[in-house]
Amino acid sequence: MKTDETNKTFAAIDLGSNSFHMVVAQEDGNTIRIIDSLRHPVRLGEGLDKQKNITDETQERGLQTLSQFAQRLRDVPKKRIRAVGTNTLRRAKNRKQFLAKAEQLIGRPIEVISGREEARLIYSAVSHALPETSGKRLVIDIGGGSTELVIGKKLKPCLMESINIGCVSFSKRYFNDGKITKDQFKKAVLAAQSELEPVQREYRKKGWVEAIGCSGTIKAVSRLLLELGISDGVITLDGINKLLDKLYKAGDITKLELKQVSKDRTQVLVGGIAVLKAIMKSLDIDALQTSQVALREGLIFDMIGQVEHHNTQLQTIESLINRYSIDLEQAKRVELTAKRLFDLVSESWALDTDTDLQQLKWGAQLHEVGLGISHTQFHKHGAYILEKSDLLGFSIAEQTVLAFLVRYHRRKLDVDAFSNLSKTEQDRIGRLLSLLRLSALLHRGRHDSDADKLKFKVKDNQLSVIADQKWMDEHPLTEANLISEAARLDEIGVTLKVKT
Repeated sequence: MKTDETNKTFAAIDLGSNSFHMVVAQEDGNTIRIIDSLRHPVRLGEGLDKQKNITDETQERGLQTLSQFAQRLRDVPKKRIRAVGTNTLRRAKNRKQFLAKAEQLIGRPIEVISGREEARLIYSAVSHALPETSGKRLVIDIGGGSTELVIGKKLKPCLMESINIGCVSFSKRYFNDGKITKDQFKKAVLAAQSELEPVQREYRKKGWVEAIGCSGTIKAVSRLLLELGISDGVITLDGINKLLDKLYKAGDITKLELKQVSKDRTQVLVGGIAVLKAIMKSLDIDALQTSQVALREGLIFDMIGQVEHHNTQLQTIESLINRYSIDLEQAKRVELTAKRLFDLVSESWALDTDTDLQQLKWGAQLHEVGLGISHTQFHKHGAYILEKSDLLGFSIAEQTVLAFLVRYHRRKLDVDAFSNLSKTEQDRIGRLLSLLRLSALLHRGRHDSDADKLKFKVKDNQLSVIADQKWMDEHPLTEANLISEAARLDEIGVTLKVKT
């Protein structure tokens, strides 16, 4: 049996709004070789009720699909499996309930990613899979609930957007009865163009030399144009209009008895065609080629190129530091003390030296990001920035933890906020937060030497700060703050003792 070191197999799962996809691949030089793929039309987007909760029936359909995926994952090393959720899971209010069951099935965490992070990963797949060009590329992915538009050059994206228009949402809204009329199709196209209007000028100005489509909708349209003898598979507005003439005449897409499009894809295709036509009109696209890779392949390239992924996160952190003029010297002081404390407690507190330490360091680097807005309540401003921004390279869960650390790194702790976390996360985040709070407190005077002469000890869930009496006498404010902090940390199960 292959060990994790010799088994170079990777797997990526995409929990999309229309279908759940999984690919299994192996490294092959500078690219990857797909060795297996699975797809099930779960229709997660259709399964949202009026309160934006995923219905029980839809959840069960999704879990059955993931149980099948899990069987194929048995021989794939856990650390080489990555699963992400997109538009519908971004919107679903009861996603935590569904994700808890889903993660238990596949044995890996499921990252719900932002639209722009989804766009980055899609572009990564296409740019790695296609021959390199000297000019810019436009990459389009029409999903079930959102559409990603990316312009990039070589391996680097330079303009990314995620628009809330998709094949499932538009099929449900405009073609729910399966009938196709010119008036209804026109309404759908105009609605999509309205959503695209805020970005069309910027995209046209940026320009590109070739346009690539890489979603199920776009590939299905390409196959239809070929099957019906309209084109050789290249998508143009003229080709779409000829396809629409046939659809209007049939009145229902199922009457065309298409061989190249699956039945489940047919049910959401017309909404996708409306979105595609709107994109081609809004962005003035002459011709659209297709690519066979998409988000899931992008996930695998991201796993293979972990250094590149970490660089994306680093660039995001640096961008925030520069944009909000964070005091780098103060951030470094707090980070070094936080790491010193982490090294002391990590084993007894069961903290991970990779994931947990990295989140703590990010929290230290960004704990004063809100000062760029106002000193008053800057911890709240900072949390808002981190929660609402598109942080490339970060999952929504990572953003949420980062915002939580910054929000509660000072002042009062809201115990009720912890109740929304699982018990495991309450303990983990509470411990990380206690280290960040203590580090920020000890450097409140913004001096390098404030914590140098202190000693720290840990026993179980008790952290002791030890200083000689002279130090305490010279730092009465710090002593008073430590005593107050002990009472606050006690509320989240961390015992802080101040000793001389």
